[in-house]
Amino acid sequence: MRALLLYSLVIVLGAGCSGVKEYQPIAKNGALFMPSMRSAAPEPVYSRTRWVRPPEVLPDRDSVSSKSESLGETPNLRPVFQLSLKNATLEETARVLAATARYSSYTDPSIAKDKISVTNLGTIDELARTIESKARVQVVVDHQNREVRFLAAHAEQPRLYDE
Repeated sequence: MRALLLYSLVIVLGAGCSGVKEYQPIAKNGALFMPSMRSAAPEPVYSRTRWVRPPEVLPDRDSVSSKSESLGETPNLRPVFQLSLKNATLEETARVLAATARYSSYTDPSIAKDKISVTNLGTIDELARTIESKARVQVVVDHQNREVRFLAAHAEQPRLYDE
């Protein structure tokens, strides 16, 4: 047993006392590449989690219809135009007013040849009220059907069947 211990000690000391040679890197053409060094911290890691709103119960249909009625009271945001016409017929005026909003136009033939001069600034609805007061005609701006109608002032107002 002592012999085995002595023999193993001689092997360990012989291996440990052997000379350590310096590392010689193997490089082609004698070029050495240094490790990259960062000058700034690494970019933050993209997080796949995100904040969301918790799920909600859908509102009742009745409350949606009551909300749509309240939305009718809010003003519409429409672009402002400058309308400048001199001695133009009402038919030309209707075409110009409709063209500002890319609507179609209709003019009652009984008033189509009447002349008007207008210089004003406003939305299509405001310009329609101005023309209505100056020419004493009825101007209807139908945003749902995208149409501008010039009607005679004595025309009957449209009514529903219920009335």
